[in-house]
This record gives sequence, C-alpha cells and structure tokens, in this order.
Amino acid sequence: MIREMERPADKLLSETTKWRKPLRKGLVIAVAAAIVGLLILSPVLIPPTMAESLNKLPIVGNIFKLAGDFGLQKAEEEGLTTTVNESASHDGFIITATKVSYDGIRIALELTRTAPEGTEGALYHLRSIMNDTAKKGSFDNIQVWLPSGHYGSLSLGTNLVTEPSESVLVELNDLSGDIPDQFDLTVKMGLRGYKRPFELKVPVVKMAGHTVLTSEETKIYQGESWKIAAKIDISPITTHLVVNIADKHLQEEMGFDLADHEGNVLESHGGHVYPLEGEAAKSYDAFPTRPKSITVKPYLDRGMQGKQYIPELELVVPVPENPEDGSK
Repeated sequence: MIREMERPADKLLSETTKWRKPLRKGLVIAVAAAIVGLLILSPVLIPPTMAESLNKLPIVGNIFKLAGDFGLQKAEEEGLTTTVNESASHDGFIITATKVSYDGIRIALELTRTAPEGTEGALYHLRSIMNDTAKKGSFDNIQVWLPSGHYGSLSLGTNLVTEPSESVLVELNDLSGDIPDQFDLTVKMGLRGYKRPFELKVPVVKMAGHTVLTSEETKIYQGESWKIAAKIDISPITTHLVVNIADKHLQEEMGFDLADHEGNVLESHGGHVYPLEGEAAKSYDAFPTRPKSITVKPYLDRGMQGKQYIPELELVVPVPENPEDGSK
C-alpha cells in the first residue's frame, strides 16, 4: 500500500510517497492492492493464446466481489449495496459511480471508466503506476469530501489478479464524527494528462444493523492497576475496534484480537493497529453470525514465537440481540 502525504483541500493528490500512519483528520489517499487468490482458466476449454488475450482484457465492474474483502463480498451477495448511476464526462471519458455501500464504519464505492476509442491502457494498473509508465487517461489522483465528520484513511485499488481494470474500489475507512445516515458524497477523480477532474455527487444511504458497544474497566496487570476502555462498532460487513489503555507506551506495544462467545477470532481487515489521538484502532471482518459477546484480547507480538496474549487485560463486552445503535 502506498500512501499519500496530506495536501491542502483545494489541490488534487498526485504524488505517491512513503508509508504513513492514518490520521483522523485530513486527506489521505492510498493506492492499495492485495493478492487474494488465483484466477484459473481451464486449458482444456480455453486455448493458451486465447487465455493470454483474456488475461490482458481490463476488468469492468464487480469490484465488490473481486476485491478479496469478505465484508464487501457479503454486501454484494446479500443486497447490502446501493446501486447508483452517477457520472461525469469530458474529453471523451466518462467516470461512473455504479454502486456504494455504507455501514456506519466505512464507505465503499465502485468507480468505472468508459474511454474513447483508441485509448491505450486501462484506468488502473498498479504495476504501471509503480513504474510511472501509466498511459494518458489512466488514474492519477482522487479527492473525497464528507458533508460532516471525518475518516481515518482513503484507499483506492483493486485485486492484482484482476488487473488491468476499468473499475476501482474506493474506500473511506474508520469513519467518525457527526455523519448523517443519508448524504451526498463528493468525489473528484483526476486522469493522467488532463487538468480538469471528474466531479461526482454520489448518494449514500446507511444500511441497517449498525451497533456501537462500549466498555471500560480497571484491570490488574504486573501488580499495577490499568484502566482500559474499548469501543466496538459492528455491522453486517465490518467490525471496528478503538482501544484506550492508560499507559500509552504499553498500548503501542500491543496488538488486539477480537473473539466471539465461542472463542472464534476474527480476521483483521487492513491488518494494522494505529495510534489515533491517544487510542489504538483496528478494523476486522464482520462476524459470520451475531455473537452473544465479544472479547477484546490484547497481546504482545513475539515474532517467531507468535502472540503472547495478556488475559489480565481482556475485556468481555456483551452484545444485545437487537442490532441497533441504541446499544451505545
């Protein structure tokens, strides 16, 4: 993942730079891609020359299914996305927002490019971007505005197996603040070689089933008292944890797992813990079924020796049966 440095709001982002930690405020753009599987074409049914040609064809649409994200695949399969058809066009190109998903924790948006005849290259190809060989008319930069509230990071990309692609997945992660249940998301995408960005107003509607849980306890660890507080957001497609431990140095050394009432541990979504104004935050996959309780399991990473869990600091948070925000 390649993250962009912060820039003033009136400028589009265009330069790729080094890793950085996500911020609650400001604009962060990430070009992200993850290999999650292999696309297998049977050599019996498809000749090698044809298979090679097919592999070079840009992917159009279905990014929610192809991105390798369990939550977004579930959103697509269970009808938890909103179909939209908002587009902007100039210089012969059309950028269209085709579907969006918003669960109160993150916003996921599919953008597709329609290019004029004779255009070389696809909208998005990570290798070309990395090598600075992307063609004119390919992805160059993006900006996104919420009507209120904040987001921790913005990512854009697709599954490497599906590249090159005419569609990309845009995600706003770790949402916070006073974000309404329904609003218009402003998106500006720039294409390489063209100064004028493509601006879209995308209608966003929050799906049902978002629950916010909080817990705060004082624990005894290594003979000392430690106050630990947790906020857990759960939705049909995402789980998000924010933890605050009184000792920030101890907290910075820790990782956190989430387990249901039967001890099943969630896979992390994004795979990182980052400091957030004195807190640590991490995103995970959704629970396959609504748990009766969630256990926050702090641990120290011992490298080759694996995770060293700290049961003295565990929090067990009950989950109400009704999946509504009233459980805050």
